[in-house]
Amino acid sequence: MLKDTLKPVTNGFKLLASEGKWVFIKGFRRWEIRQMEKRLAEEFQNLGRSYAASRNKGESFDPKASDNDLTLKQISFLQEEIAHLEQELASTRAEYIKNRAEKRGAEV
Repeated sequence: MLKDTLKPVTNGFKLLASEGKWVFIKGFRRWEIRQMEKRLAEEFQNLGRSYAASRNKGESFDPKASDNDLTLKQISFLQEEIAHLEQELASTRAEYIKNRAEKRGAEV
């Protein structure tokens, strides 16, 4: 009888611990995404500077030039990586909740 009475309390503490762990994981993943977003902004600035420099020289902007091509590839890579990490974060959360629900269903 005491065990049945304490079961909701222990489940509550397990839930709090699980959510605390998730907040920790999410925080580090969001930090990683923010760092990549900052790097992406820097690459866009570099591309803008390159464009402005070519316009100031009276030249047409050539995206196939070695520096510009590298910058464009880096921008593309960072955009794909950010999208992948955000999608992975969402799927990890869904899986995390699913696993917790399965464990809880097994306990009942």
